[in-house]
Formats: sequence, structure tokens, C-alpha cells
Amino acid sequence: MDPWAALIYAFLFGLLHGILPDEHTWPITFSYAIGGASGKEGMKAGLYFSGAFTIQRAVVSELAYLALAPFLRSPGINGIVYIVVGLVMSIAGTIVLRKNRYLHFHLFGHHHEEPERMETSSQLLRKQHQPQNAVAAAPPVRWTLIHGFIAGFGFGGFSLYINTVAAPAMKSAWLGFLPGMLFGIGTMIMLVIIGALFGASLRWGHRLSESEIRQIGARTGGRTLFFGGLIFLLFGAATIYGLTQHLPVDTGYVLVGIFMFTVAVPAFIFSLREVMKARKAAAT
Repeated sequence: MDPWAALIYAFLFGLLHGILPDEHTWPITFSYAIGGASGKEGMKAGLYFSGAFTIQRAVVSELAYLALAPFLRSPGINGIVYIVVGLVMSIAGTIVLRKNRYLHFHLFGHHHEEPERMETSSQLLRKQHQPQNAVAAAPPVRWTLIHGFIAGFGFGGFSLYINTVAAPAMKSAWLGFLPGMLFGIGTMIMLVIIGALFGASLRWGHRLSESEIRQIGARTGGRTLFFGGLIFLLFGAATIYGLTQHLPVDTGYVLVGIFMFTVAVPAFIFSLREVMKARKAAAT
């Protein structure tokens, strides 16, 4: 293939990759963009994620030029990537949720209280704490750098083109990274736009205060990361054991569909109702 044509296609496929509901981009971008609860934070989420993704794709493209593509396209690689991404997502979600709500035991009461008001050991309770008027702990967008680099190791149709057609078409090993880099830049442009839309979506259709928007965003982001990560873990194990190879549609679309409709949407609705319920309780 002509090198210039290969690079143009790589960039165009990157644009398409960013706008399609891809399992390596949308679930993570959604979680962090919605957690930021603003178009600006959503843009940053898309930018950081795809920036690390672009670097990784450039590295893999160079490796593909150097004839390592057969190893990188091994059947189990996606399963391994799903498991690693799922672990990182769930850990990130756990950290976010624990910042605003965490469970622990009081063995001998609150020591900062008056003695006569302290709980005794016989009143041991498993308590749920949430500081009043605490600032919502949204997922830090800088974490997307880690997700983006890991997610870049997943492979689909676009990646096969980059590593088996575009990279080998380069005339020199010094240029082998270019297809992956342009593919990542195309993905970056679209994810910045999509992230901004995700982040700004909380401000549409509801008369919410700035604090309520942050709370909904942070809780939705934490929950989608945690439960979405569990789904990635399950899909990773299923892929490694060959349980997904007979699906009638692409595995990635199945995964992102399950994520959006069983995790993302319910998490948003639950978080919205939670905040609205707290508003009604405060007004009475």
C-alpha cells in the first residue's frame, strides 16, 4: 500500500474508532467524563485517555513494523487486556466511592465524644459514613492516562489494519510508529468531543445545583468504574476460555452494550434519584 494512503486511512479509521461505541474507549471515557460533571472535565478525560492511547498505539505500530504483529494479535490478547482494564477500573471505582462513602467498624465507640455518649462494644454497628457538605470526589481525570495505555493493547478490526497493512507499508523503521500515532490522534479528536458531551450531559434537563451535579457525576463515575470493571473481568475470562468466539456480533459491541445499558444508565438513574431524595429530605 502507498505509505501516504496508509497514513490517511489510519487517521480516518482513528476518527471512526473514536465515534463508534468501542469497548476500549467509551466505558472509560464515559466514567471519567461524567464524573467530572462538566464539558471541560469531559474534554480533559477524552484528551488524557487518548493521549496515552496514542503513545501506546505508536509503540505497537513500530513493533508491528518489526514483525512482532503475530504475537500481538494472538487470540487471548484481548482477554488479557479486558482483565487488566477491568481490575484497574474496579480499583479506581472503589477508591472514588470510598472517598465519599465507606464502611468500617467502631469497636469501642467514638473517642472524641463525651464518655456518657460513647457507643459501647455491645452496640457494635456496621456504619455507613458520609461527611455532610463534603465535596464530591470525582474520579481524577489524570487516572485515564493509565487506562488509556492499558486499553491500547486491545485489538480489533482497526488495529489489525494498523499493524498488518499500514505499519508494514512504511519505508523505514524510523517511520513505523506513524500509522499508530495518526490512528491515536484521530481517536483523540473524537474522544475529546464525546467526552465534552458526556461531561456536559448532567446539566441538561434537570434544575440541579452545582453541588448536586458534582455529587451525581462523582457517584455515577465511581459506580460505572467499579461495576463496569467487574464486567470487563468476566468478559476477559470468557474470551480467554473461548466462550465469546461464537457470538453473532463483535465481542466489543456486546461488551459496550452491556456496559451502557446494565451499568452506566442504571448508575446514573440511581445516583440522580439518590441526590433528589436527599434534596427532598433536606427540605422537610
